[in-house]
Amino acid sequence: MASLPKMTGLAGAKGWLCGLGAALFYGFIPFFTLPLKAAGVGNPSILFYRFFTAAVVLACVMKVRGVSFRVTRGEMVTLLYLAFISDGSALFLLDSYTYMPTGVATTLHFLYPVITTLIMIVFYHEARRATTFLAVAMAVGGVAVLSWQDGAMLSVKGVVIAVISAVCYALYLIRVNRSRAQKMEGLKVVFYVMAAGSMIFLADALRQDALQPIPDLRAAGYVLALAVVCTVVTNLMVVASVKRIGSTITSILGALEPLTAVVVGCLLLGEPFTLSVAGGLALIIPAIVIIILTRGRQAKAG
Repeated sequence: MASLPKMTGLAGAKGWLCGLGAALFYGFIPFFTLPLKAAGVGNPSILFYRFFTAAVVLACVMKVRGVSFRVTRGEMVTLLYLAFISDGSALFLLDSYTYMPTGVATTLHFLYPVITTLIMIVFYHEARRATTFLAVAMAVGGVAVLSWQDGAMLSVKGVVIAVISAVCYALYLIRVNRSRAQKMEGLKVVFYVMAAGSMIFLADALRQDALQPIPDLRAAGYVLALAVVCTVVTNLMVVASVKRIGSTITSILGALEPLTAVVVGCLLLGEPFTLSVAGGLALIIPAIVIIILTRGRQAKAG
């Protein structure tokens, strides 16, 4: 049976804080993305500029901190695999929006905590805990309440694509901690994932003939903020969290991402606070509290 990740002490606390911080910062994506879309920049271009800028920022940080860019052949294979499943998740999710409402697609994508939990139990023999299943159900239910739209029509193709995006992200969370990447410097892992991602998204934008220039300095500022806050910081936090508290818990904490996005929309973008927002709050926050309390007690008992 897989051992319980260390939940107490400085390392455990850092893992929890990184997991929560990643979800919170990810939730600011609409805040920086919507002005770019309003300026006429499409999704393919936004993704390319976001990941390319993130890779440049990470390269500068690595240079300043003296982190080597050198990787072995085996490490490069692992990094390319992580890049394809991580960036593939984003591409599949965006593609699913073509076939169904974004709220429905987002809900299906946030099945990834369920998929992560099942993979960890079936293939890595992680302990089965009723509280984990309860927290997963509440978190996914909260995302559904936040995202679902009345009268939404489901497309089989769209459902399959959205679920593939969830599977890809679940595999990313697991393999970060179950591959050569586990022993690699976090900066190096995220840099190569971002660099490969920028090439993937550039190829996708060129394929669609959809690569656009950044229109002005204001838009460039939003791209930089999106790259640093919602890409560099969040991905470093995800890697740090997975290494310290495990894939399952990190995936459940990720349910805070859409909740943060909705709260940011209400507070900063003037969007209405609806019953669905209240319902999402009532499900997701207790789910996170359940995980924190039960795993904390188990760690102390161990």
